[in-house]
Amino acid sequence: MGQGPTPAGVNDRGVSSVQFLLASALALLIFLAVANLVVVQYGRGAIRSALEQGARVASVSGSVAECEAKAHDVIGQLLGGRMSDGLVVVCGVGGDRVVASASAVFQSWTVFAPDFVISISTEATREWDP
Repeated sequence: MGQGPTPAGVNDRGVSSVQFLLASALALLIFLAVANLVVVQYGRGAIRSALEQGARVASVSGSVAECEAKAHDVIGQLLGGRMSDGLVVVCGVGGDRVVASASAVFQSWTVFAPDFVISISTEATREWDP
């Protein structure tokens, strides 16, 4: 059955195109936010791995410089580029403990979310030679 007569000058053509455009923009924004979150989680894992490897090296050698060098080496292999810009790695050896810490800021890909501030620390037990 027909819709019946429409008043002169009223046309609903194109309304679905506007709705599709708005829905597509929202879906793209959500996809971008989820992809950004996945990349940030990868970055956190890469930093944690670098700190653990640096602390492991320092637990044997007792050297802060070797800890930081190993951590930076691993970061260079796993992250690199803009994600490792501004990353600060600090190692400390005291008594029977080795502590490796890092802080970084990952920029958000959208204007609706704040930047991601990361602060991670790990410890290892110092191995002593007999």
